[in-house]
Amino acid sequence: MFTSFLSTICGSLLSICVTALAAFAVTLIFRTSTTTNFAQGAIAAFGCYFVAYLLNDKGIPVWLGVFAGMFAGVVVGLVIDVFIFRNGRRVNAIGKQIITMGIVSLFFGGIPLVFGTPERIPFEAFYNTVKAKVPPNIVIPLGGGEIVITKHALICLAITVAVLALLFILLKYSKWGLGVRATASNEFTAELMGVDTHIITAVSWSIAGALGVLAAVMYAGGGTTISASFMTTIQVNAFLAGILGGFSTFYGPVVGAVLIPLAASCVGFLANFKGFSGISRWQMVIVYVMMLVVILIKPEGIFGKRTIKKV
Repeated sequence: MFTSFLSTICGSLLSICVTALAAFAVTLIFRTSTTTNFAQGAIAAFGCYFVAYLLNDKGIPVWLGVFAGMFAGVVVGLVIDVFIFRNGRRVNAIGKQIITMGIVSLFFGGIPLVFGTPERIPFEAFYNTVKAKVPPNIVIPLGGGEIVITKHALICLAITVAVLALLFILLKYSKWGLGVRATASNEFTAELMGVDTHIITAVSWSIAGALGVLAAVMYAGGGTTISASFMTTIQVNAFLAGILGGFSTFYGPVVGAVLIPLAASCVGFLANFKGFSGISRWQMVIVYVMMLVVILIKPEGIFGKRTIKKV
């Protein structure tokens, strides 16, 4: 039974990776542009479609296609910041959210017109080009049973850990990271201190766009058929991860992104026990209720910092 439980947990690795990348991207925009970017999933879907087009129609190598898709995400993020948000920087938070909803409508309507019907990304081509001799699945014998981890999940885990580690190092030690933290604290004070907040927000939107595309490609590579809205669930979970972990930190949402899929897997595992056979239908509902309880106890999130406004 313990082996089965570990296999269930390992089955959530891909969801953890995708949600963690999306949560970091959402948090980066939230902290630097003071808005909830509802267009994150749509931007990611656009980039993923572009990758699928390059792989399926142009036959280019998968790694090149993924980097090209991430670059497309960078360009889209940069355009949104420079031509939309920079002109509306004095708009309040709700107004900015409405703007991102308009961007969602633009992508949802434009993606089918540009790329046509949904496709699957042929990730087998990627696996066949990997020189390291990694078997299709990693099977670990344990306690008379087996723990199976897919090759795709392992590759995505390695990429996610490397990317997030690099971003956290940049946040802590680079000039850009210092600017991000200053802008996140108070944009106007950061400007008075000499921080070019235009550069900070532009780079942040660019990174968020690239991370979104990377997450979408990972998600699609697991066998999901892509569509204009296929990242919506991931985006919602990324928002919830931010709320759970606390938007006032950069690491809190990433931890939240790990906890949500793990909690869902644990609830789903209960279906193996007598009397809980139908619990899978309520899996995410139970997880969201558990989250609600945590938020009621700690509204600022698990790692969030309570702010006190002086009047």
